[in-house]
Amino acid sequence: MKSAPSLSLPLALALAAVLTAPACKRQEAPQPVAPAPEPTPEPPPITLKIRPASGAVEASEANVAKTKEQIAESAQKMREQWIGKSFEDFEKAVYREPGENGKYIVNGDIAFADRKHLEEFFDHLQDSANGVAGGKLVVNRIGGEGEPAGLAVATFNGRADVWNSGNKKRLTYCVSTGFGARHAAVVADMEAAGRAWEEAADVDFVYLPAQNGNCTASNPGVVFDVRPVNVDGNYLARAFFPSDQRRDRNVLIDESAFQLDPADKLKLVGILRHELGHALGWRHEQTRPEAGTCFEDSDYIPVTDYDRFSVMHYPHCNGGGDWSLTLTAADKAGAGCIYGKGSNNPENLGACRFRMPDVASGSAASETFAAQTVAKGAMKHYGPFRVKPGSLLEVRLSGAGATPGDPDLYVDFTRKPELNRWVCRPYLSRADEVCELQVPSNRSEVFVAVRGYTAANFGLQVNYVKP
Repeated sequence: MKSAPSLSLPLALALAAVLTAPACKRQEAPQPVAPAPEPTPEPPPITLKIRPASGAVEASEANVAKTKEQIAESAQKMREQWIGKSFEDFEKAVYREPGENGKYIVNGDIAFADRKHLEEFFDHLQDSANGVAGGKLVVNRIGGEGEPAGLAVATFNGRADVWNSGNKKRLTYCVSTGFGARHAAVVADMEAAGRAWEEAADVDFVYLPAQNGNCTASNPGVVFDVRPVNVDGNYLARAFFPSDQRRDRNVLIDESAFQLDPADKLKLVGILRHELGHALGWRHEQTRPEAGTCFEDSDYIPVTDYDRFSVMHYPHCNGGGDWSLTLTAADKAGAGCIYGKGSNNPENLGACRFRMPDVASGSAASETFAAQTVAKGAMKHYGPFRVKPGSLLEVRLSGAGATPGDPDLYVDFTRKPELNRWVCRPYLSRADEVCELQVPSNRSEVFVAVRGYTAANFGLQVNYVKP
């Protein structure tokens, strides 16, 4: 959501080394005077000042270098703030969403799905002078080989965090009946926001109204749920990245998103266009150094050139667009680069630097390991399993017995997983975890491990395609 004079093809593929979740925040502004008291008055609208940040600078080499220096200094200051402090002190200072599976929100929109993730982030802050930030439109990344460039996609542990060709056409969702009288409007805006991305990219957001009555984070009948929350304006809405576990794949809409000034350009449908961009893997565009402000982290893969007007760029972070949050030509080109062109995308994809490979099919296989145990701090290895390059892989860990404990699942494609080397590691405070991955085209083995965060009892199932 930024503006830059004549910079082509925005969007960047984002890497997520630190588990992050995206949110759309409004710029702080004075609240309008409330109207005279009436019976059951409506809350006053929130007024937004639609403008780029002051002091915007051009993305010259000197300015980018200066911004990187400022980022390093900011990281050091944040680290020093917590030196000598306990994790318990840090946890108390962090806002946590209310309700089912509430995430921890750091610095406004860095979201951690689990207390273990938050503690890991805290340890990283204390151990590394550059250990801050997380949020992105660049594509999100997920551990692995290859570093495409350009738009920005999120990454998780080094690899592009996007939907593979086997599931990009069935992104099913429900809309909670908890929206009450607003339900129909939310459904309409979700469909419009999804349609904008479907026109740009070869993806399908599929609304399943039959699931609305049980539209919770634990509903396995949908890929993600859309629910209302009340976080006192900490954000307007919050989404997820493709690599998130099912219970963490939610689009949450705060009460403040329904109190926007009708005269302003920011509407719920625009907010949802931005949030569904995150759900497809896009990072905030302003995380790139060219923005000169609002840096989040370096965990992204550029898919296209920097774009100040991008739907994923906050206007108040040196952005050139407004709060209508619509897809630019560069957004459409970048989305086409990753997922293939949608139903109405006239953009030239000649500058694509990264494309998701098609899924390889073949003979399915499944191996089950029942009644497994692991001691606290120990790591138990399985495999390697011979798999077909480019095929889909699912590894599912399930707790067993009345006291399953807390086992952690690790998966890698090159060697036995280690504490600090893996492709997938959900790292949750419970015994049920899953890794769903596409095998890289240059890999034919899968290595699995389970580590005991505490002593644990579990079962393991590995579903794959034979070579």
